[in-house]
Amino acid sequence: MAKTNVKIGIFEIDDAELHHENHGNRTLSIPCKSDPDLCMQLDAWDDDTSIPAVLNGEHSVLYRHRYDSQSDAWVMRLA
Repeated sequence: MAKTNVKIGIFEIDDAELHHENHGNRTLSIPCKSDPDLCMQLDAWDDDTSIPAVLNGEHSVLYRHRYDSQSDAWVMRLA
């Protein structure tokens, strides 16, 4: 787990967490307390919507994976 700066459109989050899961899959947790407006927007998108993002200065594409109610964060998978 590593703290990551992520920019999605006009939203900038500096306390997202990058995770390396089984089988080489990478996910990014975006805490809803960081930007409630972004979390509301993510809630409205479907799982197949590609989301261009910049992670620590590198371009990437995210997909909504699931909402983690225990940590109140959106978990995104990296393409």
